[in-house]
Amino acid sequence: MRLCWNDSFGGPLRNMRIEDAKFVHDIGYRVAGINAGDTEATDADIEHARRIFEEVGLMPGPYGLGATAIRPDKAEQNVQKKKIANALKIAGKLGCTSLRYSVGSMHPKDIWMCHPDNVTQKALDELIESTRDLVPIAEDSNCMLCPETTQWTIVNSIERMKEFVDRLDSPYAKIIFDPVNHMTAQRVYDSGRYIKCAVAYLGDCIGVFHVKDVMVEDKQLVVHIDEAEMGTGLLDHEALLSVSTQLEPWKTFSLEHISKRNLIKKAYGHIQGVANRIGHTWTDPDCTRDNWERGKKR
Repeated sequence: MRLCWNDSFGGPLRNMRIEDAKFVHDIGYRVAGINAGDTEATDADIEHARRIFEEVGLMPGPYGLGATAIRPDKAEQNVQKKKIANALKIAGKLGCTSLRYSVGSMHPKDIWMCHPDNVTQKALDELIESTRDLVPIAEDSNCMLCPETTQWTIVNSIERMKEFVDRLDSPYAKIIFDPVNHMTAQRVYDSGRYIKCAVAYLGDCIGVFHVKDVMVEDKQLVVHIDEAEMGTGLLDHEALLSVSTQLEPWKTFSLEHISKRNLIKKAYGHIQGVANRIGHTWTDPDCTRDNWERGKKR
C-alpha cells in the first residue's frame, strides 16, 4: 500500500496553497488526501489543485466529504447523495483513488451517532439500496466509494462490512477499515490479532486503511476507549503494516486525525520507524490503480 497523510487541504479547492503542499512533501509524504468537502469545485478549481500537487511532487490519495447515502428524512437523503455524486466526479478529475464519507446512521441529526435502528437488517438493506445508484458514478469517475464505519453506524462490524461490499458487487464499492473505530475491551490489548483476523476475513472488500492510535482511559465499570497520539497508544501498527501487503498495492495506508503540524511529522516518524524495523517497503507513490492494472507500476 501507499503511505498517505489523509487530513490535508481542507476547504474549497480554489484556496489550496502550494506552501501547505510543500510542508507535507518535506516531511516525507508522497501521497496526500484532499479533505476538502468541496462539491461545487469548477474545472478551474480542480486544475489549480492538480497543478499544485504536480509542482510539489505529491500524488492525490482519498477525497474527503462529510456526507452519507442514507438519512431518515428522504428529502435530506437525496441532498446528501447529490453531494456524494458531485464529489465522486470532482475526485475522479483530481485523480483521487477513493471518496471517504460516512456510511451513515438513522439518527435524525447526526450521520455518525448511535441509534437503535442502526443494528437492524432493515437499515442495512436500505443503506445498500440507497448506495446502489451511486456505484455507476463511482465507476465512471474511476474513484471508489469508501465509506467509513464505526461501532455506532449502520455498518458496525466486519460481517456487515463484507455484506455491504458483496451486495453492491463492484470493484468501485469498498469500505475503509479503521481498527481504532472498532476497538473493544476484548480487542484493545491484543489489537494485532483482531487486525489480522479482520483483514483475512474482509480481503479485497477493503479500499483504504485508516491509521491512528488508541488508548484506554482509567475508568471503572464502563469501558472508555479513545484515540491517542500516534505512537503513544496500544494499536499494533506492526501487525497493520504486515497485513497491508495482502491488499492491492495502489490502495492507501492513510494516517488520519492529525491536525497539529508537529504531530504530522511525529506520526510520519513513528510509522516509518515501524516500517524500517520490520523491513517494510511502501508501494511507489506513482502506483495508481490504472498503472497497477496495466502492469506498469508497483
